[in-house]
Amino acid sequence: MENNDKNKVLQFPKLKERLIEKGLHSLKSKNYKEALSLLLQAQDLAGEHDEIDLGIVLCLLELGELEEAKSRCKLMLQQDIGDYFNVLQVYLTILIQLGQYKDVKDTIEAVLEEDQIPSQFAESFYQLLELSRKMITASDQEYQMDDEDEQFEENYTLSERIQDVLIHQADRNNQAAFVHSIKEYSIHKYVELLKPFLTDPAKDPMIKTLLLQIMMEQNVQEEITVEKLGETIQIVPAQIEDLLTDEFSIEVLGHLENGLGNENPTLYEVAKELWMRVLFILFPFVPKDQKPIIWAAALHLYGYELHGIEIENSELEDMYGVNVFQLKQAIDRIQKIEEISYLYD
Repeated sequence: MENNDKNKVLQFPKLKERLIEKGLHSLKSKNYKEALSLLLQAQDLAGEHDEIDLGIVLCLLELGELEEAKSRCKLMLQQDIGDYFNVLQVYLTILIQLGQYKDVKDTIEAVLEEDQIPSQFAESFYQLLELSRKMITASDQEYQMDDEDEQFEENYTLSERIQDVLIHQADRNNQAAFVHSIKEYSIHKYVELLKPFLTDPAKDPMIKTLLLQIMMEQNVQEEITVEKLGETIQIVPAQIEDLLTDEFSIEVLGHLENGLGNENPTLYEVAKELWMRVLFILFPFVPKDQKPIIWAAALHLYGYELHGIEIENSELEDMYGVNVFQLKQAIDRIQKIEEISYLYD
């Protein structure tokens, strides 16, 4: 009997899963060529798979392979692979970049006939339909988009980027860079899109602070729910006090200056910077679970420990009038927040 074992192809255990994981990670890191190669290999093993298929489309889109991206994305819609409206949004983005406005119009009109568009997509679809009709009507003459049309295309693209970078990605540095890049835009138009990020416990507290600062600067009057480190609060950004003007925070620095500032001015500046990081990550929460003088003593002790400097318990107690055992909770909180800070180093 013929032995066919030598003709069998052996695969590493969980190769498909490893290729998918590495491919999606490369996509999030914007290594599009590497991501495309890995995801195509994963597709050969897995067959139809919504994450793989959409990942390949996004890689092709970013690499400028628009026709191939369009073909694959259209197939996903026809075969109902992945979340239909998320895939449709990507498909319309591809058509816009190709300038194929008749396809944009026909696609949206077909979807509108079904009368099942989720509310978060409806406004942008109607606006895009209006724009595509303008382009088609003026197809026999040179058409110049007016300011309103240009603004819509800009808004549509930014909405896509918010969903991609903030909601679907997890890279903190990419998210921080993206938030810095949107400061020039009117944030009021995107508050609804940003709300899920601010309430998601898995999202980074530092990025949430950056977004809140933009909302404060732009005087956003809408009530926002924010979750940070297990706590939830409803705030109106336009009404929040700045970090540096909060009375509690100022009192902490006053105690710290009277203690550490008089003893070691250089280390005082280090401890002050540490306090600013604590406030920045916790914002808009202010850590009032401990008295200001306890926070000051904890910052003093933590700063000394970081620099390998010893201080007698009695000296610290005399300086601040607190027992060192009272500092444990504040010290633990500082350490936890410092771990978050180090993720950006």
